[in-house]
Amino acid sequence: MRINSTKLKNLRNLLKRNNLEGLIVYDYTDIKYFLGEFFNDGEAVLLITLKNIIVIARSLYESPFKKKFKEALFISEDKNRPLALVEEAKKLKLKKLAFDANKEFYFAAKIYLKAGFKETSSLVSYLRTTKTEEELKLMRKATQISMTAFKNIQKYVKTGITELELKRKLEDEMTRLGGEGLSFDMRVSFGANTANPHHVCDGTKLTKNTAVLFDWGAKYQDYCADMTRSFWFGPNAPKEYTTILSLVKKAHDKAAKEAKYKMSGAQIDKISRDVIEKASYGKYFTHRTGHGIGMQDHELADISQINNEPILDNYCFSIEPGIYLEGKYGVRWEDCFYMTKKGIKQIK
Repeated sequence: MRINSTKLKNLRNLLKRNNLEGLIVYDYTDIKYFLGEFFNDGEAVLLITLKNIIVIARSLYESPFKKKFKEALFISEDKNRPLALVEEAKKLKLKKLAFDANKEFYFAAKIYLKAGFKETSSLVSYLRTTKTEEELKLMRKATQISMTAFKNIQKYVKTGITELELKRKLEDEMTRLGGEGLSFDMRVSFGANTANPHHVCDGTKLTKNTAVLFDWGAKYQDYCADMTRSFWFGPNAPKEYTTILSLVKKAHDKAAKEAKYKMSGAQIDKISRDVIEKASYGKYFTHRTGHGIGMQDHELADISQINNEPILDNYCFSIEPGIYLEGKYGVRWEDCFYMTKKGIKQIK
């Protein structure tokens, strides 16, 4: 097995642009980005230089690592990996090294700063924003598993079932279809619970003529899916519920149609938000229109009022407008997309 050459090349180009000789990578997901699922969280530190890949990890990983990653140097260290990394950098005469100040532990950051290394901010997170074709393929598979599972468990949406019971059935079905975990702690909400965007599933039972909201997503080979669907259970949906559901879908579809390459996250958010505000429901749309997604359910490239950065080629993000009427019901409609130079495409 080889480390992904495209990802390495992209990082090294970024290092050169920042006049750096190497980057220390400690964050668990960032290490997986380069090496795949191999180490447990917190048991390795990675140094990627312009020429080498050095891994410092617990001794128990040494034999399998050397068999799997023949192009990397493994250094066994069970106690103080930051100090071992500093010593290795001295041997290689590396001085212009950086570490991610947003993701590093305090004690390690002190060691790196004392050694003269530079603080940087989320270089790998920035790289992860642009997805490769292989990454998009994995995200499509995660989405297909999630949507098929949702369709398959509709037969269980019956009077008397609880939110927790329905959640577990959906989890089990995604696993049966090949899902390898959850993108996040998914939500199934009934009635007034749907008006809380972050409601935690409980023992609330489904009754006739009530609002239902599913927010769910499977992982597949470390990549996430995320979607939300809202609907009325029963034949007598209130006019107000029908109105806000229609508005939310319209806001979702308009953003999906009109978002363009190099628009900022704020500009795309405005497309969606304007639909809801013009209908006088703006104060009930209480969150951003979307978030970046990839190996984690929330990454860079958020579609929000405060993100003035452009959304570029193969950036992946959700579009999920919502309206929440406290004490009554709420609706949200969510799909994930990726940007191209010709506009956005849905991940499906």
